[in-house]
Amino acid sequence: MSLAARAARGAVWTILSAVGGRALGVIGTLIITRFLAPDVVGEVGSAMIIVLTINWLTNIGFGQYVIVRGRTELEPEVVWHAQVASIGLAWIGLALVALFAEPVAWLVDSDHAGQYIPLLALTVGIRRISAIPEKLLIRSLHFRAISIAYALGEVVYAAATVAFAAGGFGGMAVVYGHLAQYALVTIIILGAAGRGWLERTPLRMARFRDMLNFGWPLAIGAIASNASRYWGNLAVRRLFGAHATGLYNLAYGLADIPAVYVGEQIGMVLLPSLSRMEPERRPRALERSTALLSLIIFPMAVGLGVVSDPLIELMLSDEWQGVAPLLTILVVVSVFRPVAWVVSSYLLAQERNRPLMFLELGMITVLLGSMVALSPLGIEWAAIAVGISFGLHALASVWMVLGDGPRPAVLLGGFLRPLVACAAMAGAVLGVRALMAHTVEIHVGIQLAVEVVVGAAVYVAGALVVCRETAHDLLGLVKDVVRRRRD
Repeated sequence: MSLAARAARGAVWTILSAVGGRALGVIGTLIITRFLAPDVVGEVGSAMIIVLTINWLTNIGFGQYVIVRGRTELEPEVVWHAQVASIGLAWIGLALVALFAEPVAWLVDSDHAGQYIPLLALTVGIRRISAIPEKLLIRSLHFRAISIAYALGEVVYAAATVAFAAGGFGGMAVVYGHLAQYALVTIIILGAAGRGWLERTPLRMARFRDMLNFGWPLAIGAIASNASRYWGNLAVRRLFGAHATGLYNLAYGLADIPAVYVGEQIGMVLLPSLSRMEPERRPRALERSTALLSLIIFPMAVGLGVVSDPLIELMLSDEWQGVAPLLTILVVVSVFRPVAWVVSSYLLAQERNRPLMFLELGMITVLLGSMVALSPLGIEWAAIAVGISFGLHALASVWMVLGDGPRPAVLLGGFLRPLVACAAMAGAVLGVRALMAHTVEIHVGIQLAVEVVVGAAVYVAGALVVCRETAHDLLGLVKDVVRRRRD
């Protein structure tokens, strides 16, 4: 099977399983809102972000080192050194944050987050065990086990969290859900990766220094990238309190679905695929990937924002209705962030680590600065600041590669054409909503269904007109994967 076919098959596997699992996870999250107030969800979310921050700080590009260098150098030595450094640093950092949970929670102005931090630190520590084995599966383009692990993890998280929340465990229900999820994901990935990651070799300082030289720009960039995704929650906690944090956390989680469970999966497939390609083939692969990604992601994100009002009215109770306007704004994140991921995979394949670092540092600086600057106008303006910062980051990422092989007109056209179809889709949905409001009174569920059907039909028709070549390319890839699967 060709590299392109294997990559396409891996992308389809990861997307379908991730979306299916996440659908159940979202349903579980929405059910949880029936048992937990926004304040409680906000406190648990703050605790989780604190723990995840320690996880990022102790990951100095180990996974990328295994993917990029493990193919060309002594693989057992590379893998074993990465595993020792990854687990050792993570567990030291997580043990410290668990020990000083209350003072750390005080730094983010939280009175209750400290009680959740110790068990969440154990949860993330368990997941860290499988970090390097997962990268070995990714490097080999073996995505099925990862996809199954993530999907089942979402199912287990939803089931466990809802069960504990219904049992009156409060915020600890979310913690127990994460523990069950991460433990299951770790077990599945370790089982699929085999025992190669356990092959010991003598530890050498020269190898650790090489890992550090390779990984420190990635580490700084990854910390800034993850911070741009999560530290906005901590900023909202400081600026607007626990209740607003709960609303923001849920709105961001819903808005992030297209980016994380489709865009991130494609990005996960793209890095090992590009690293295997000859350098002269990579610019065309970047052009094709961005066009396909935009065609898939943009309608999901824009559509979610357009139908946010009836969706939230139907799904959530009165105390959670403040999620709707935030969701409408934050879906911009799912438009821009996957674009940056694809470009990041391209730069990583060429080992251009320092430009990535500066991109991410600029991103987090603009994000937090603009949130603070616009916060006096209200939480919705703080959410607008998030969209602005992600948009600027995506533009800067594209600008960075325009002189490096990709054709500007082709690359930008891959972004702009799907947006034209999305504009037609949004106009059609809003027109149908206005028509229904003035002619007939219907249940909000029926209204939502009509808007989704109309929007999907208009987008497909528009995409076949303005994105004809990319649409046929996507259909061809899907048919090829299905045919190979049948064979």
